[in-house]
Amino acid sequence: MIKPYLRGQDINRWKAQWNDLWMITIKSSSDYKSEWSDKGDLAEKVFSYSYPSVYQHLLKYRDRLISRSDQGTFWWELRSCAYWNSFEKPKIIFPEITWRSQWCFDTEGLYTNNTVYFLQGNEYWLLAVANSPVNWWYSWRKAIHGKDEALRFIKKYVLKMPIPIPTSEVLLKSKELIDRLINISQKLNTTTNTILDWLCVEFEITKPNQKLRSLLDLNSDSLITEVRKVRGKKKLLSAAALKALREEYSTTIAPAKELALEALQLEHQLSDLVNQAYGLTPEEIDLMWKTAPPRMPLHRE
Repeated sequence: MIKPYLRGQDINRWKAQWNDLWMITIKSSSDYKSEWSDKGDLAEKVFSYSYPSVYQHLLKYRDRLISRSDQGTFWWELRSCAYWNSFEKPKIIFPEITWRSQWCFDTEGLYTNNTVYFLQGNEYWLLAVANSPVNWWYSWRKAIHGKDEALRFIKKYVLKMPIPIPTSEVLLKSKELIDRLINISQKLNTTTNTILDWLCVEFEITKPNQKLRSLLDLNSDSLITEVRKVRGKKKLLSAAALKALREEYSTTIAPAKELALEALQLEHQLSDLVNQAYGLTPEEIDLMWKTAPPRMPLHRE
C-alpha cells in the first residue's frame, strides 16, 4: 500500500536516485478487492480498522479527497488504473519535461508521479538509443520545446522516435556496456548520498547547495569552499575539520571520480554503436557535432 516513488527531478542517466519518498497507493475497488470493497456503508469503518494509521493520515485531507474528480470507488482510493502491475515490472523511466538526456532502468518496482513516464520492459537497446547524443540532436529538432528550452517527451513523440535495428553483436555489446553503466551509476548515487549524510552529521549541513550535490565536479579545495559557504561565516572550520574533509575527499570522492571517468569512456563506446546502427557516415557524425544543440549528453572526443 505504501510504495517508494520517483519524481522527474530524481531521474538520472542509467539509474534513478530514489530520495526516500513514499506514496500511499490504495487501488480502486473497481480494480482490486480489498477488505472494504463489498461492505457498502460500512466500507469506511472497515478501512479505518484495517489500516488505522493510514486512515488517520488521510482523514486530515478528507474534504479535498472527496472533492476530487479522479477518485476510486471510495474517497480514500485512487482512480481506476489499468496498468498498476506495470509499476512493479522492469521498465525504462524518463521525465516528461527535461533539460538533459536522462533515461534510466528501474528493476526495483518504483512508482512514479505524473512528471515521469515509463516504457514497460528491459529493452537495453532502446535505452542505449534514447540516451545517445544523436537522439538528443534529433529530439532537439523534433520534440516540443517548453519553458527555458526544456524538451517535452510526451507519449505522442516518444512512440515515434526512430530506433535503428542493431546486429546481434551490437546488441550484445550494448547490453554489456549498459550493465556496467548502471552499476557505476548506482555506486555514484550511493557515494553522493553517503557523503551528504556525513556532511549532515559531522558539519551540520542539512540543506546542501547544488554544488555539494554535484560532488564529482568538486576538487578538494572547492569541497572545503562549499562547506564553508553553506555553514556560514560564524561557523569556522577547525584544523581537524579541514583534515577530515580532505581525507574524506581522498578516500571516497576521488575514487568515485575515477568511476565517472570510466563511465564517460563507456558512453562514448555506446554512442559509437548507436551511430553505427543508424548507418551514419563520418561526415554525418561530424555534421551532428558541428550543429550540436545545447546540453548534448557527451562532448566530442
